[in-house]
Amino acid sequence: MRFHFVLEGLTSEQTDTLLSIESAMTGRSATAVFNLKSLDVFTDRGSERIKEFVSSRLGAYLMEPLEALLSATGLDLISFYHAVKGVPVILAARRL
Repeated sequence: MRFHFVLEGLTSEQTDTLLSIESAMTGRSATAVFNLKSLDVFTDRGSERIKEFVSSRLGAYLMEPLEALLSATGLDLISFYHAVKGVPVILAARRL
């Protein structure tokens, strides 16, 4: 079962970003995103320190698919984190 972001009340730009993330997610990258959402990442630090922190928490097994997802969406880690953090998710089929 896949998880989907709750899109109600978001701007069209946020909705588009989250839908592009959803469409590019695989099983392991979805797990990585779910775990990333639970981290408290201090985004005022340098991007290398942020990547080290996230990598130390997710491990190589989840960091690899997360990096592939970042490449597929064209977002950097900080932008990706801001896009998904705080957005509720549901475990159900997407209804359009």
